[in-house]
Amino acid sequence: MHDARDAEDRRLREAGEHKLLLAGYFHAVRERCFLRLRDHDAGDEAAQRVFERLAGELARGRTYPVPFRVVVHMVTDWTLRGCDGGAKRDSPLPDGWDPAAPDAFTSVDERLDLERLFDELPARQREVAELLYRDGLSHAEIARRLGVTRNAVDQALHNAHRNLAEKLRA
Repeated sequence: MHDARDAEDRRLREAGEHKLLLAGYFHAVRERCFLRLRDHDAGDEAAQRVFERLAGELARGRTYPVPFRVVVHMVTDWTLRGCDGGAKRDSPLPDGWDPAAPDAFTSVDERLDLERLFDELPARQREVAELLYRDGLSHAEIARRLGVTRNAVDQALHNAHRNLAEKLRA
């Protein structure tokens, strides 16, 4: 992407199309000046100084050992260093804005509630559900640990899901 931009910049510079060359950087320089100075008038003034300097150098036939985009960046940076950015403006928070602090016990409550739900399951379903959801084991690992087939694990999990769904609906 930069190669194409650099080639087009070089072509415009060699053809003497300085206005088109500078126009390609207008929005980027102007936005950077606005963001840095936090004021539209000051940003316009700084951008104007950047383009006056660049236009003057191009008119005098100045050549650069780096791509023109780098020159634009550096001239913008040097110009902005000499400008006062103005004071930062504090913005008040909206009325009534008071976010709740995170509850440190929420995860404990959720875990205990999950355990309470699992406690009501039949033994095999509870064992499979705990190994899957609490310990993070795969279906194959659960089958090996319990010494049952993978199909038995799938059936127990299916029945556990059905039972849990019924309890949650109630």
